[in-house]
Amino acid sequence: MPRKGKLFIGSVLFCALSLGFAGCGQQGDVEDRIMTLEAEEIGAAEQIDVPERSGYGQPQPREGTDPDIAQTAGPDGVNGSDGANGPDGAASDLTPDAKPAASEPVSAYTIVYAGDVCLHGGVENAYRTAGVDGIIGEQLLQELTGADYTVINHEFCFSTGGVKQDKTYTFRADPANVSLLQEMGADLASLANNHALDYGTEALSDTFVTLDNAGIAYMGAGETMERAAEMITVEVNGYTLGFMAASRVYPSAQWSVQNRQPGMLSAYDPDYLAKLVAEKAPQCDYLMIYLHWGIEKAEHPESYERSLAQKLIDSGADAVIGSHPHVLQGVEYYRDKPIFYSLGNFVFNASISRTAFLRATIDMESASAEGAQDLADYVTWQMIPCKASGYCTEEVTDPKAIQSFYEYIRSISYDVDLDPETGRVSNR
Repeated sequence: MPRKGKLFIGSVLFCALSLGFAGCGQQGDVEDRIMTLEAEEIGAAEQIDVPERSGYGQPQPREGTDPDIAQTAGPDGVNGSDGANGPDGAASDLTPDAKPAASEPVSAYTIVYAGDVCLHGGVENAYRTAGVDGIIGEQLLQELTGADYTVINHEFCFSTGGVKQDKTYTFRADPANVSLLQEMGADLASLANNHALDYGTEALSDTFVTLDNAGIAYMGAGETMERAAEMITVEVNGYTLGFMAASRVYPSAQWSVQNRQPGMLSAYDPDYLAKLVAEKAPQCDYLMIYLHWGIEKAEHPESYERSLAQKLIDSGADAVIGSHPHVLQGVEYYRDKPIFYSLGNFVFNASISRTAFLRATIDMESASAEGAQDLADYVTWQMIPCKASGYCTEEVTDPKAIQSFYEYIRSISYDVDLDPETGRVSNR
């Protein structure tokens, strides 16, 4: 059992009693609550023109994994995903493994979180013309590929089929262009958002297959309820890192996996999501939740976002990361756990005036040497400013612009400190 699980078991029992852990007989009650809460579509904000789609590149197999840093496989043995067959039903000859790692236990482990990534026509065209260098700046690319684990919000579907849904903006990309995500260093994609089902369940299933074959894990959606709610785990130096995702933004209750499969994990019912987190938290040593929520273009989170984040932390989450508003929002600490309300667009529009990525660095050497029971004490979070022009996202390097960025983030945050030299975020 993970170290955290041994300490957390009492809290789990308390949560089980207070939340009323439901058996199969209470599933209908959960569905009714979620359908009641899912009444509205919270806007459509992608103010872009979508040129004709085009393809570039082919998926590339990953290098082998190391026993000290291994990603947990799902029931089929492939990165916790639903299957490894290609769109035509034939088995892929690619090997979907994690990034190569040192053979010895690591002294530090880095996780990068990026915001909304959408390979719509404009991005695809830029990729076809200039490759990954036309999408990600050199310094930023080194950050993404150099991290031990890179997580993105995958805000589109990979498919050439499916049925376009009746919504203002729909995004679909050629499955061949999954090679861009590979070249970006993506290891894990959240599919819990309001665009993963833009072309229906067939296209969502195609997305699962495409990511499986490319060696990119996914979370927050699946062919079954169990798969959508699955916690993706990574083992490092004997510690278990956990990743989950859910969405509180989608246009129809039928997008929820509770109501139709395949589908995505809903965050509309806080009690139900908190119950899942309470179940998963004892199985890992550090649990991060990626949530799709909020109001597009809003500078500050809604009150329900703050209460939901706090509820999930009370249930065992160690960090909460948000997306959907398409702009950056502030940071807050609750019980010494960070909440990053929105990372904004990362690869999306031709121009992005202000965005960022998160870097979490875990001091594994000290944690291992001291037999740490709470890995959260050894995690440092940094926010690194970026911008985009011509569909190419790059790090901000101008000192004045960096200082201005941190002053802005501090102004919209809740009692946090930001080191202007390193971007380190800490509780004030």
